Amino acid sequence: MSNSLNILISDDEKLNFILLKKLLQLNLKLPLNILHAINGKEAVELCNDGIHLILMDIEMPILNGLDASKIIKEKYANIPIIIQSAYTGFEYQQIAEKLGCEGFLAKPIRKTDLLKMITQFIPCANVLNEKPT
Repeated sequence: MSNSLNILISDDEKLNFILLKKLLQLNLKLPLNILHAINGKEAVELCNDGIHLILMDIEMPILNGLDASKIIKEKYANIPIIIQSAYTGFEYQQIAEKLGCEGFLAKPIRKTDLLKMITQFIPCANVLNEKPT
């Protein structure tokens, strides 16, 4: 796990997780270790110093992504969190920013936007294919 890029994807929709995981596996040059949390509570429990990046959905059961991000940022301020959500209103982006989240992507997520954001926060995660889709 030490040579891998450790990414936590927190999304209660299994299909969203599968699509994000496949997109990352096909486009990032580093070996990946991808963890999946199906709600914000699990994301908080799975988070540790070894996580390099979190992709966090907002609308999830038990604990929503914004509340989970707040808890994670209090303990692991250095871990970049990219909020990904179908809620595209500016107010959600402002809340995410106030919580210390580093990015916000509207669903459906565009591959180029996600990869650009990831390499902004983790420069060593160079992409294999930078052609827009």
